[in-house]
Amino acid sequence: MPRFQKPKASTIGTPIYHRKRRSWEDDKDLMMELHGILTKLDGPYDYFDKNVIQFKTKIDSFIKDGFQENVEVFFLCMWIREQLTELTIKKGNYNLQVDPLIFPSDINEIIRREESKTTQKGGSKILNVSISDLFPNPKLRAFALERIQMLHRGDLIAYLSSLVAREKESLMNYSANIMDLIHICEHKLALRNLKTKNNFSVGETDIWVPELSLGVEVRDTWDESEEIALIQTLSDTNFRKRANHLCLVTTDDLSDAKFLKLREIEKRGVIENLSVIRVGDFANYLDALKQSVND
Repeated sequence: MPRFQKPKASTIGTPIYHRKRRSWEDDKDLMMELHGILTKLDGPYDYFDKNVIQFKTKIDSFIKDGFQENVEVFFLCMWIREQLTELTIKKGNYNLQVDPLIFPSDINEIIRREESKTTQKGGSKILNVSISDLFPNPKLRAFALERIQMLHRGDLIAYLSSLVAREKESLMNYSANIMDLIHICEHKLALRNLKTKNNFSVGETDIWVPELSLGVEVRDTWDESEEIALIQTLSDTNFRKRANHLCLVTTDDLSDAKFLKLREIEKRGVIENLSVIRVGDFANYLDALKQSVND
């Protein structure tokens, strides 16, 4: 019968946040435990050592500014856990109340080094950009850091590649194509400082632009059997919103035959304030419409 090595005491008795980060609260618990030890006069650290003082001051700043979504906390706790792993390897077990960590003279350099290790793996070329530049929003950055560590072992390039692959896959289905077209329209509106309201329920257009009194409906394909439902949506938007303008936007690659079928709705005057255009012409349409409103 095969024999199995039992786990060492350190892997049983130490708190899980010493070994693993599940959320920002694990980092906070680790920092606060260490902070408590650093403030003890009879603890394992020289209370007046400049490196100890510097480390304690850094934790004090985290306490003041907050731990959640703090990228410095994330990277510094990575370094601390590396030191704890080394203690486990050397001693079999450890006690932070007795076994001191060796603090560096430059904490900011440690943080930069940990960020570099996290974001520059997985390729022959170094990605010369910081995680803060890629994800300036702190909530998004905190989420991305957790996903990078959890799914790709700190490999930022692999994480970004997976995001692109998933986006490509999602754009292959019908609903994603529609959402992509809506996002393109929203982007062109945002570039012109035009605020929008979205409505994905039956009865109104996909986008409403209050400043222009404009309703925007999108289509990435077309079937004549959908005409009655489309006209109903446009009519309801006119009635509910008292729209001055309605615009039906299609993809640039919609076949000419289908696009002309849609244009027939405009030409018949079924909806008098309707324009049917391709998304590549949407910017020019907005500029002309905005100019006419200002005049």
